[in-house]
Amino acid sequence: MSDIKCKDMVENIMGYIDQELDQTTLFTLEKHLELCPECKSFVDTYKRMLSLSGDLKNQKFVTPDIRQRLKDILKTKLKPH
Repeated sequence: MSDIKCKDMVENIMGYIDQELDQTTLFTLEKHLELCPECKSFVDTYKRMLSLSGDLKNQKFVTPDIRQRLKDILKTKLKPH
């Protein structure tokens, strides 16, 4: 994942927040966040959303389908770099 794009951040958001990524991917995404204010804002907003909603990933109503639809919606909101 050496040539990272904003879409890579969106695709890895849950792994990033849950700290489930391998060290190389984590390092690469963190470097991207340092250089991309849009993705930094996206991650911060997503973290706040999870916090305010009581950590959606642990709720039974958040099915894999709902999680995928949320990712698809978020992808359409980011401009590709």
